[in-house]
Amino acid sequence: MSKRFNIHDWQAKQSLKELEGFDARMQAAGGFSDEEMGDITSRDIGSPFPGTDNVSPFTAKAKDYTEMFKKEYREMSDDGIDEFNKEIIEYLLNAFPSAQATAKVFFAKKGI
Repeated sequence: MSKRFNIHDWQAKQSLKELEGFDARMQAAGGFSDEEMGDITSRDIGSPFPGTDNVSPFTAKAKDYTEMFKKEYREMSDDGIDEFNKEIIEYLLNAFPSAQATAKVFFAKKGI
C-alpha cells in the first residue's frame, strides 16, 4: 500500500530546505565576521534587542499614539486617511522645529 501525499509534511520539508545554509548566506550578504555572526545567531529569541528594554516614557507615549492611530485607520476610508495624515503632519511640522528637522533627514535619505 502506498503512502498518501500530505501537503503539510511536504511544506514543512520545503521550509527546512530553504533554511539550510541560511546563516552562511546571511553572513556572506551582510559581510559579517565569524564573531559577529556568532553574536547574531546565538541571541535568545525571547530576549529584547539591545537598547529596547530602556525605553523612555516619551518613546512609550509615542508608541501608544501610534497604536491608537492604527486602530483609527482601520475605520477610515483611503480619502479619510489621507486627510487625517495631512492634518497631523502639518500640525507637527508647524508646531515643532525638531519635526521639521526629522522630515528633512527623512527626505534627504530618500533623495527627495
